[in-house]
Amino acid sequence: MKQFYFMSGLPRSGSTLLTALLNQNPEIHASTNSPLLDTIHYTEEYLLYNSEQYKATPNPEGAHKVLSSIPYNYYFNTSQNIIIDKSRGWVNQIQHIQDYITTEPKIICPVRNIQDILSSFLNLIYKSNTTSFIDEGLMRNDIEISNDNRSDYLMSSQGIIGQSYNALLECYKKGNNQYLLLVDYDDLVKNPQQELNRIYEFLNLPYYSHSFDDVTTKKDENDEVYKLEKMHDVRNKVEKVHRDNTKYLSENIMNKYNHMEFWKKQRTQRYTIFGL
Repeated sequence: MKQFYFMSGLPRSGSTLLTALLNQNPEIHASTNSPLLDTIHYTEEYLLYNSEQYKATPNPEGAHKVLSSIPYNYYFNTSQNIIIDKSRGWVNQIQHIQDYITTEPKIICPVRNIQDILSSFLNLIYKSNTTSFIDEGLMRNDIEISNDNRSDYLMSSQGIIGQSYNALLECYKKGNNQYLLLVDYDDLVKNPQQELNRIYEFLNLPYYSHSFDDVTTKKDENDEVYKLEKMHDVRNKVEKVHRDNTKYLSENIMNKYNHMEFWKKQRTQRYTIFGL
């Protein structure tokens, strides 16, 4: 019988590295970005409960069985019984997990200093040979392309960082943080085995001794879809690589997105949802 766990956190915060490390354990299948959540959501929303046929002849028990079977059918050809499904949406769709997968969700949430995330994205843009989804978003809104505007777009309610950050913060405000284990990127690269042991304890799984000098990733995720090259590449060795954030971030942006790591504070009320 398969056991389902989840990964859902901030972008550029080590989720790809974590999945690569967890996949060293032969008992675990840690997915790349997965459409499982979207499949459940759209099946529920559009193919069942809002369809004329279902409204005419409702069958709640049958619908629930259909939706509950989706995770098992999606991973039917996965030999491992421990599944860690990765999607940034899980933190604000905990009810879907409880309704259709397990009543006790366990979600691993990679997090990172926001300035470091912004700098990481901008570094990728400068390395890429294609127009990024970030610049495309600015152009659609007739906004000048600059690092300040890129940063603000990423942190907006439409931006990939802003959406993830707001979802995580809302999860805390709703009192659902009991279902989360936050893994800070700096801690992961500094003490990887220690952080992995924390994950195993959280999931109630036995420890596994990992290799940190020969990390390989699955090559089944096409970054061309995201229009940002090498977005999910990881280094072979787990180590902290220093980057001077001021190379990409202005003083204004550094000040604007400073001290946002609410997970390091006892009180979250002082932080606001960005872009709303």
